[in-house]
Amino acid sequence: MKHLRLFVLFAAVALLAACNTNNNHKQTIALFGGSFSVTEASNVATDYWAEQLNAEITKYGVGGAGFSNRSQWDGQHIQWQIDQACAPEAPVYDTYILWASTNDFNQCNTLSGDAWDYTEYDGFDASKLETQCGGINYAIKRIREKAPKARILFMTSTKCFSSPGSGTNINYQGPENGMNLFVSKQMLCCRAAGVPFLDLFTIPAFNEDNFEGFTESDHLHLNAKGYEAIRDLQVRFIREGKNIIGRHFVINNHSDTDFPNYQRYAVANTAVTETPVAVLFGDSITDGWPRADEAFFTDNNFVGRGISGQTTVDALARFRADVVGLHPKYVAILIGTNDLAENDGGISMENVVGNIANMVEIAQANGIIPLVCSPIPAAAYPWRRELGPQASIVKTLGTMVQRMAEEKKVTYVDYWTAMNDGNGGLSPENSEDGVHPTLAGYKIMERVLLDYIK
Repeated sequence: MKHLRLFVLFAAVALLAACNTNNNHKQTIALFGGSFSVTEASNVATDYWAEQLNAEITKYGVGGAGFSNRSQWDGQHIQWQIDQACAPEAPVYDTYILWASTNDFNQCNTLSGDAWDYTEYDGFDASKLETQCGGINYAIKRIREKAPKARILFMTSTKCFSSPGSGTNINYQGPENGMNLFVSKQMLCCRAAGVPFLDLFTIPAFNEDNFEGFTESDHLHLNAKGYEAIRDLQVRFIREGKNIIGRHFVINNHSDTDFPNYQRYAVANTAVTETPVAVLFGDSITDGWPRADEAFFTDNNFVGRGISGQTTVDALARFRADVVGLHPKYVAILIGTNDLAENDGGISMENVVGNIANMVEIAQANGIIPLVCSPIPAAAYPWRRELGPQASIVKTLGTMVQRMAEEKKVTYVDYWTAMNDGNGGLSPENSEDGVHPTLAGYKIMERVLLDYIK
């Protein structure tokens, strides 16, 4: 009995020692980014992380670096940083944190990219590493190869008001709609890859009126007060590893101050002097159409009013500004893909169809002939892989939209049948990513649409 008591005592001591050892284990964190992650003032945040999380932090960041491989003049972009941390001789960290900078926008502001850049959907096309999204996906892929059990976390860019004309102002609509687009693409990449993200763009209390109080004299980089304003949120994010997103930022290509993105076509709408035959209205599928085949629009007096990432909620909100205000004879409404992809969160198909029906009613009330378009086929959504196969869901939406069109006695434009590859998807010839048409795909849609308009 005495020996048994001694054994139990020794076992308890050993267990206690083991628990103490685990409690004292410092988690290791590798941090990648631009100057925001490595300035002297950034230590106000990262030292706080280390203290609160019992962590040892290794900084790989370099001033001026972004995710695009064109974002740093001496080659030390974030892809390069990842290569250093993922080299065979490099240690494996518990957590890898990607902290987006403003450099992708400032230095490469026509290269936001798309969430499927440099993924299996494009065969890991190395040319896409020039885009911000391609760089993000490169980083995630390399880390998972190096440390498959490690956590990957993403912190978005912060707002930046250094110069309204430079393109960093949230309200500035530059070649790619301003910095808000770059941040929305960061979030879409994370969602597609299943990486948790922290929205540092919308949540912090930075605005044009008070920004100087949170920055250094350059009105760009955060000062100690700026890092103090975000560090508790960062600690919570690192500890929990769950998405934290601002309530006004819904990842659909609009800023938190311009919900449906009226700004996108505000100037272009005033420049329309000839009444259009038709406005083609929708999301990224329509947004990319004029760039793919500009002649189709100019030759037929058509106007494109698509906005990438938008849902039927966004489209309905801007329908009067971007359609009714142009007084076209026809409006071709092609929208719903991003509702199915849950860009704004879940929404029932009945509500999706109801939103399209509301657009039809607004058009009719203003003497515009609505053409209700079927969704084009999609086997899956590259930016929402976790949703699984989508072909039957897309077909169901098309059936519901067609039924609504018949009830309202309006024309239903059937792109789905013409574009279907036989399995409810798009062929490689007609789409490189399975969702957005190539020029060949748009040519098919053009023939279908002109038959209905003629």
